[in-house]
Formats: sequence, structure tokens, C-alpha cells
Amino acid sequence: MNDKIREKLKTLPDKPGSYQMYDKAGRIIYVGKAKNLKNRVRSYFVGAHNDKTTALVSNIEDFTYITTKNETEAFLLEISLIKEHEPFYNIALTDDKTYPYIEFTKEKNPKLIITRHLSKKNNRFFGPYPNVKEARDTMELLNKIYKIRKCKVLPKKPCIYYEIGECDAPCINKFSEEYYDRMYQEIKSFLNGTDKTIINILKEEMAMYSQKMDFENAKKKRDLINAIEHTIIKENVVLKDKISADVYGISYNDDYVSISILLIRNGIITLQKNEVFNYYFDLEDTITTYISKYIDSNLTPELMFVSSEYEELFKSVFADKTVFVPSRGQKKELLNIAFDNAKMQLTNKTKVQVDKRRNSIIELGKLLNIDTPYRIESYDNSNIFGDSAVSSCIVYVDGHKSLKDYRKYKIKWIEGANDYFNMIEVITRRYIRTLNDEIKRPDLILMDGGEIQVNAAKEALANLGIDDIKVAGLKKDDYHDTSLLVYEGKEYELDKHSDLYRLLFEIQEEVHRFAISFHRNTKTKNLFHSLLDEVEGIGKTLKEKLLKKYVTYENMLNASDKELKELGLSDKIIKDLKERLERESEYE
Repeated sequence: MNDKIREKLKTLPDKPGSYQMYDKAGRIIYVGKAKNLKNRVRSYFVGAHNDKTTALVSNIEDFTYITTKNETEAFLLEISLIKEHEPFYNIALTDDKTYPYIEFTKEKNPKLIITRHLSKKNNRFFGPYPNVKEARDTMELLNKIYKIRKCKVLPKKPCIYYEIGECDAPCINKFSEEYYDRMYQEIKSFLNGTDKTIINILKEEMAMYSQKMDFENAKKKRDLINAIEHTIIKENVVLKDKISADVYGISYNDDYVSISILLIRNGIITLQKNEVFNYYFDLEDTITTYISKYIDSNLTPELMFVSSEYEELFKSVFADKTVFVPSRGQKKELLNIAFDNAKMQLTNKTKVQVDKRRNSIIELGKLLNIDTPYRIESYDNSNIFGDSAVSSCIVYVDGHKSLKDYRKYKIKWIEGANDYFNMIEVITRRYIRTLNDEIKRPDLILMDGGEIQVNAAKEALANLGIDDIKVAGLKKDDYHDTSLLVYEGKEYELDKHSDLYRLLFEIQEEVHRFAISFHRNTKTKNLFHSLLDEVEGIGKTLKEKLLKKYVTYENMLNASDKELKELGLSDKIIKDLKERLERESEYE
């Protein structure tokens, strides 16, 4: 604990709020909330902690805080800051998995669709379903039973569904809003299993067909009855009152927290969601952050079942929900099931060391005698004899790809093949932006190459006056296999059977793939532009239309004259274009 932190701890207020921890680079590495800022923040710097927490606290160089009126406001502020800054030690808010639902669309003439996007403007959803197939099977069944619109766009005259009695043809008939409201309620009652009218009617029709010896139609009715019963009675009803609730089972140890959620809909267990993840500093913050993200991404009921240990926490954070602690009966059994699932998942995850990636970057830091490189950026150039020269940048955060941070660069300053100066250009263009804090600084730049590439990157950084970013390179042996890590003039042998080697090899392959892909796309576009520029009569507008429609010049060469005329090309232009494309094809 440095002097700055020591003095600031004396001024902490006895109020609720959110606090932010910073590392020596001025980055927010953790955000938390507190009922009492003074007690919570002080707890990080006094007393004993496990090795993991001790190591993390050692990275804190400063902290700030924002007071709020109550703990609920503190929680909302915490979530907002986590989303904005993506602190390294907070649980990642990237678990956006949503389940498929069937939506009764909010249109003049509604239809049924499968969606993962829950609109606040329409609350007519059925589900969730464990997968798209389950949702699709249910929707197909509903479309057979109810005379709801099937067409994506209303036709001008009735379609086959009207002829077979499965659509009321809103294309030619007008229906009121009340008509569709009744239909929605019927479907809702049907899926809830509270309305047996359809089954009774079908059974009567099946009996009628059987008496008439019309066994084909009788079989169709029987199959439809079986499909209905399979859909609405997939599981035994576990709650006789047929309520909907999310049941939360939580288990944890010093390193990981496991959360298992049973989704009860109309008294039936429809889904189970399990997650195990690393947590730092504050268990309650981790739990509420994860559950808040889950609720935000899915359609959840008002009722929440939790154990008494978390009752007050849930009530304080999720004020718009009804938090219930079951004490006996079926509801208590469900809570026990959720807890047992969470405990089992935690045990399994702990055994297999879930965070090999983080261990690998910690090992990398120790190998090079630098701080753990949580953010690694890697570069590679691609060109053919200097043609269409490009460079790519990929980013790994906490040992995992950060696709949103990937960047592509077209070489602008240098002509011809010159990897050294190409790399100087790209490093300069990228890291000049760090001077104004436009982008985050990496903890390590990893070059796809040895001393030459490393020296190019270091020269560019030196010209910018940036000397605190570490630069290493991956060097290949005579067999073109990556074998050495180059850093500060030294070479470090890599164990090809280690997790660290697998991570470094993956980064090297990824940056190479990204660069090659970008180069090919760029080369294709450049080729198109050069070819099309040589054909008289093709200006900017026609060029854009051709590039957009055909993508490759092979597609353009194989296009029919009719297609090209529809784009606005004359017979003469088509003839000249085809001749130029054929010459290029022969050359290739």
C-alpha cells in the first residue's frame, strides 16, 4: 500500500457508493459497490488474503469513489461503469446468450416468428425454448392448429394455407384487434396446458373418421394429438400451482463461484443454465453483476427463489422482483436441485483448472521478468512483392481473443516490399493515438517474427517517445516452426508441450490468418478497380454496382449479358469488359 492510498483511506465516507481501483498505468482494473465505502475499501488493504487476492491488491496504485443515496443506486452505477471500462478483474459482461422465443408479432395482421430479441414494445412471447429446433417444432404445430397468417408478406390473393383451412386469409378479409387478442389468449392457454378444447375436438374428429373407415385422416388426427401432447406435456408438472419462477442455486470457494438457474415456466422445468467463473475481491458483486446481465438479456418472471443466505442481497438489488425463500415442499426441493447442480459444476470446474489461459499469461510475465501482460497486441504484414501491402493487429485480453479490438491497416507511406518500414508505419499510426488516450496501451506487443520486426516496433515507439510498452517476437527455426521467444536481445526456448506455447502459437497463427485474409480482400478489390478502370464507359457508379454484386472477377466473367444489362451496361461495354476479364483469366 503506497502513501497515496494510505492517506485516501482516512478520508473515506460512511456512505454507500461505487469505488474504482486503478493500476500504475491509470487503468481501471476493478469496480465495486458498497453499503459503506469506508469499511469495504479499507478491507482490501488490511488483514490477510489468499495468494490470488494478495497479488491483485499489489497492482492497485490508486482508487476513486462515487457516493450514492443507497445501495441500489450504487449497484446500478457499478454495472454502468463495468460496461464502460471493462475492468480486468470484474466478471466479464460478455455472456449475452439468449434463448429462442416464439413471438406473436405486434402487427395489424400478426404472425408467429422465432426470435432471440425481446422487444419492450411487445410482450407477447412464448418460451424460452432450449434450442431453435424445439421452438420451430412448436411454432409449426401452432401454425397447423390456429388460422394465423403464415406469409412473411401479405399476398394479393389467398395462398394454399387458406385452401387447406389453416389461414383466415387476412389478405382479403379484415379482422379486428380484438380478434387477434382472443387468438393470442387461446394460444397462451393452449401452450400452458390449461385449455384441452383442441385435443377434445381432435379426438372427436378421429373417432368420426374411424367410424367411416377413413383411416388415413384418422391417423392424421392421431398424429396431431400426439404432437400436441408432446409439446404441452413434455415434462411432469413440478409445481401444482403452475407458477413461473427462476430458481437460483449458488456455490463458491476461494477462487470460483458457480450459479445454476432452473427456469420454471407454468410449473414445468423448461431449462437449466449453469455458469462457473473466477471472482475477485467481492463475491456479492460478482453474483449480482452476473444475474443482472442474465435478466437484462432474457425474458424473466417476477418471482425469484433463493436461499436465505442471499435473501437480503437479492431484495436490495432486484427491487422490481419478488424474492422468495422456500422452506418446505416442492419449492424447497427445486432450490435444493439448483444448489446441488451449482455445487457439482463447481467441483468439476475446479478439478480441470478452468483458467489455463490466465496461468499462461502469468507464466509469460515471469519468463520475461515483466508485469503480467493482460493485454497483448500482435502484428503481421502481408504482401506479394509489395503489391497490396497491408498489416493486421489482433488483440488478446486475459489470454482470450478480443475481436472487437482487431484492426486492419493499408500501407500508405511505403511503396514496394519493405517489412521493416511497413511495421514502423503501422506501429507509429496506431500508438500515436495512445498519446491522447484514444486507445488502450498494451502490456506487451508480440511481433510475428524475430529481431528485425521487434527492432522496427521499438524504433517506432522510441520516435513517439513511448518507452514503457514491452516488445517481444516469435522466432522460427530452420524448419519454419516457432521455437524461440525474443525479448530485449535474449532468446527464450519454448516448451512445445506447454500451455504457454499453445497460447503463443495460437496468437501467431491468428494474426497471420487475419493478415492474409485482409491482403486477399484488398488484392481482389485493387484488381477489380484496375480492370474496371481500363474499360471505357465504366465510371464510378457502374464500378460500384459491379463490385457490390459480383465480389470476384470470376463471378463477373460468368455473369450473363442480361444480368449486366440490368445493371446499366451497354452491349459494347459488356463486350469490352468480357474481353478484358478473359485476358486476366488467362494470365492468372
